[in-house]
Amino acid sequence: MSPRRAPRDADDALRRGVDRRPVRATFRVYVEGRVTEVAYIDALRQAAHLASSTSVRVMIGESGAVPLALVEAARRDRHRIRGGVDQFWCVFDVESPLRHPHLRRAIALAEANDIRVAVSNPCFELWLILHHRDHGAHLSTREAVRIRRQLDGAGGKGLNPDTYMRSRDDAVKRAHTLRRRHQSNGTVFPEDNPGSSVDRFVVALSEAGWA
Repeated sequence: MSPRRAPRDADDALRRGVDRRPVRATFRVYVEGRVTEVAYIDALRQAAHLASSTSVRVMIGESGAVPLALVEAARRDRHRIRGGVDQFWCVFDVESPLRHPHLRRAIALAEANDIRVAVSNPCFELWLILHHRDHGAHLSTREAVRIRRQLDGAGGKGLNPDTYMRSRDDAVKRAHTLRRRHQSNGTVFPEDNPGSSVDRFVVALSEAGWA
């Protein structure tokens, strides 16, 4: 699989000006989804404290790409590029009730190649739900999509960036709380439904922007 670059994300991802700070961190992000995840990451990288100090390049997986293929693409690029990128990330879902294949293998391959992962269980919509409220019950992918649409009124996969950027700190806290609950209960991946580690990606971006 050869991920393609998101249409609006290229070498000019940083909108530099004479009064802007130099780039301090460069992220290369591989995403499974073509719409929602890309729109969310685009909103993140345009946040005021990130736009002038952090470059984010989004690579979109080919149609039907599974997490393992996404990680393999990131691994190939990591060895090919050899410098110039501070952090490689893969953003993907577990899915429910039918999970993606080779999830543990994908995680292990990422860890072995210093590639970070932001995984949502069952799907990215769970991460969006956490911007609005707590959610602790098991979810199918279809249920997560339905609840997310009820909460933000979205008719499709698009999202209102302002709505989610205002509440991303709340989502980070809720995702962390879910993770601690699973750890306390001894629940391990990929049984940790509901859960999301997208909060770690958001925090990493934020820390890079303020560094």
